[in-house]
Amino acid sequence: MVLLTLAAISAASGFVLKNSVTAAGLSGKIYTSLFDGTFVQANRYSSKNAVYLNGGRIQGNSSGLPDGTYYFQVTGPSGNDLLSTDQAVCRQVIVFGGVIAGAAGPSCQHPTGIPQADGSVPIKLAPFNTTSNPGGNYKAWLIKQGGNTSVAADGIHINFSNSNAKQEVFRVEEVPCTNNCGPTVTLGGKNFYDVNENGLFDSGEDSIEGVQILVLAGDTTTVVTTNAAGIWSLPVSTGVEFLILQYLPFTGPDGEPGSYWQQTSPLADGEGLRTYVGVANADLSILNFGNICFNPNSLGVPVKSLTPCPVSDLPPPDPTPEPTPTPCTEDCPTAVLSGQKFYDTNRNALYDEGETTIQGVQIVIVATTGEGTTVNFATTNADGNWSFNVPIGAQYIISEYLPDADQELEPGDYSYWEQTSPLPNEEGFRGYSGTATGEGQGGFNFGNVCFHTDEVGNAFLSSTPCSVRYPPPPPM
Repeated sequence: MVLLTLAAISAASGFVLKNSVTAAGLSGKIYTSLFDGTFVQANRYSSKNAVYLNGGRIQGNSSGLPDGTYYFQVTGPSGNDLLSTDQAVCRQVIVFGGVIAGAAGPSCQHPTGIPQADGSVPIKLAPFNTTSNPGGNYKAWLIKQGGNTSVAADGIHINFSNSNAKQEVFRVEEVPCTNNCGPTVTLGGKNFYDVNENGLFDSGEDSIEGVQILVLAGDTTTVVTTNAAGIWSLPVSTGVEFLILQYLPFTGPDGEPGSYWQQTSPLADGEGLRTYVGVANADLSILNFGNICFNPNSLGVPVKSLTPCPVSDLPPPDPTPEPTPTPCTEDCPTAVLSGQKFYDTNRNALYDEGETTIQGVQIVIVATTGEGTTVNFATTNADGNWSFNVPIGAQYIISEYLPDADQELEPGDYSYWEQTSPLPNEEGFRGYSGTATGEGQGGFNFGNVCFHTDEVGNAFLSSTPCSVRYPPPPPM
């Protein structure tokens, strides 16, 4: 288990930012909020740790921010005195779908708040020094990375053009607590069966009992278990920083052989962690965790269950081995296996209307009969379709041969493909397996996205498919 250290890094300030003003500007809007996305009247906050940055489409702005990788920083209200104290590489976010979708960068990336209904994710602005402004005013900046943006030699300051930045003023009024200042606040939430996989607890969805939740708050580590209503809660000291995650359960001895759980909420951060991180400055009861479970069908293909599986700390029974196929002695009838390759623009692992298909990708089909095992390849056509004939009764495993991108045809320093569909099984395999029947089987689809990297190595999602290239075969 990865334990994250929530720490602030101090550094000197007082550097004059090297930015130039131009007339053009970015679309969309940035704003500040609390950890849970709540707007604060007049942008006035009780502490620096309470301020989170977000952005995208609000107040009738439908265009959103341009997708890509951004830096952020905090200055005084004039914009000429940098107050952020950590390295610029730690202050990065990804904008996807027009909204800030998560923190980016190395392991020092900033904590995130609770994902919002529009897909945006609040990002903690601290650490930053206290402003010299007598009114306690600050300015938050979101700065798009590109040819006009660079990091100064000290690694902290950023050189940029105002045409590549958005600004938002906020105020911090740190005053002694006088009302409702108990020594503890209560953190809690609900574990639910996310049957529609939208990451939100919707009316009618089942609660899940018996799931263990790990809470790291200040110097204490506690494990709590969800009750019959799926609820968990824990009092923690007021003002401590916290990290909360769930232990993904097994389906146990009562589970169907080959079944497994998969988490859907909260959204994963840049390292794939599905956690809540923040400051315990108020009661929070919406730290929810969503899950679904899968059971294999008669062909061994995982299928989402419409109802929760059992919850256990033990794995399910092993699947019963399939019988070995009888060798074919006469004309062997065949079945058609088929599917489609598509560009999964929204990364939801489903082929949606309007998404582009991809030509030239190689699909690997491993077929086993009583006469042995063969490894075969099919290539997707101009419509992204592929098909292959195997003997009826053959056991098959289907995967894709993930292509390279032709770097000479792509922008940036390096481009690469990444698979999104099908979802991995409990062993991490993204493919299909089963036994070929006389009717043939389709729907063996594979989804992918492609990333480019900029001059400093930051990856950003491409809105269109990259080129498809495979390395030449080795010399004979």
